[in-house]
Amino acid sequence: MDIRWEEFWWNNITGPHVVVSKVADALLENNIVVLRVPSDIPWRHAMRSSIHTAFQEKTDSHNVVIEPVDISDDNPEQVEPGRFILQKFASNTINKGYREHAKTSIQEYISVKKVIRNRIIWVKGFDREQAINWIKFCQGIKKRSVEDGLFVLEIHSDVPSSDIGNMKLIDFSEHVTSYDVQLFNSFRLDDQDFSIYSSVWKDYISTLAAIACDVDAEVSELLIRLTDFKHESIIYELEEIANSNEFSRRGERNPAHVLYHCRTKNSTELERRVWSAQIKVLFPIIELERVNLISKWKNEIQKVLDDEKIIQYGEHLIEAIDAELGTLCYLLRHQTPKGFYSLYIPNEEDRKRIVFLHNCRNKLAHASCCSTSEVLQLLD
Repeated sequence: MDIRWEEFWWNNITGPHVVVSKVADALLENNIVVLRVPSDIPWRHAMRSSIHTAFQEKTDSHNVVIEPVDISDDNPEQVEPGRFILQKFASNTINKGYREHAKTSIQEYISVKKVIRNRIIWVKGFDREQAINWIKFCQGIKKRSVEDGLFVLEIHSDVPSSDIGNMKLIDFSEHVTSYDVQLFNSFRLDDQDFSIYSSVWKDYISTLAAIACDVDAEVSELLIRLTDFKHESIIYELEEIANSNEFSRRGERNPAHVLYHCRTKNSTELERRVWSAQIKVLFPIIELERVNLISKWKNEIQKVLDDEKIIQYGEHLIEAIDAELGTLCYLLRHQTPKGFYSLYIPNEEDRKRIVFLHNCRNKLAHASCCSTSEVLQLLD
């Protein structure tokens, strides 16, 4: 059975699932919810669907529906929240029946007339000022049940906690990190479509895509599908995604988003993210190979250390296992007064590998990225 990965993200990965559960539980407790999310939240529609499903699974109120409202599209005239609710959800008679100077507040009027009965009004598309207006409006709503109607206000900006009052604030950033994306990537790479990659390759890819895309699992998943990691740079594919119609607005208002850096041609930041992933995955691999090569040629290396005084980082090198790759390269190139190399390893491939590993390690140590071909040599 094909997996719907957008649903898998929201229902099976710890951080996103916590967000889903917290919103559903808050609504079950008859709270109005202020949900703070990034402007580029992955799979927004799947999030709402997952919350609705989680809510329905825990309640007998199966008539309740989620009504999405985009303020930027549905309320361009910026009509005040109460009036907007009446215009959108009330009959013409009820809409025109409310008088601004009546003793009854517009919130009470909406409640008495059951305008949003069995509805969860999910409002999004705010700027900061609009968000504060809607929060103030919702503060005027008396404690109610979900059958009377509730609100979820999806905001992107920081709003002081004092403004939120007794409403339930749930913050996406408190629960979801790039580690959730890395875990998601690992599950995605277990699909048979990626059987060409070994486990070490999958570890590298999942880490690389997560660090590059941060918490945008949607872009990360697409990047994994599009990229031939053995022969292509992710920077090229990220630029293709940034220029695609589907993601043309993704990251445009978020200077931290990877696609923002693609559009602004910030190659320094893009390469820094690649380097961060390489440090995390490739550095330990290089170190493990160093230890294995020293174990293989321990007798030859130890003999040199016993016969000559080799200084490494200002200290006398005693044990073969402590020899760094740079020291090994030096010993392979250095000739004694008799014209022999200080260290002779008879296997040419191992000699070349030591030099190659040293070059890769040197790049990473100086904040440079290994090339795609170098990564291929390391991981294959």
